[in-house]
Amino acid sequence: MFFATLLRRLTTNSIRKGLSGSTPWMLIGTVAAGIRVMQKIARNDEEILYRTAIKAGDVFEIVTRPKS
Repeated sequence: MFFATLLRRLTTNSIRKGLSGSTPWMLIGTVAAGIRVMQKIARNDEEILYRTAIKAGDVFEIVTRPKS
């Protein structure tokens, strides 16, 4: 969590400084943005199989299965 926040702030600030004319900051921002993109691509989130609104009185069952 801390690393993600730090990386987001580094990306934002360095791109801003890079657009103001600083080439080294633009390079740092580009690398930081690339790391953020790679983290999003490599993320292994569970797939959402079904989504619905739950109203008062509804009954539902959650079934899990072990990973293969």
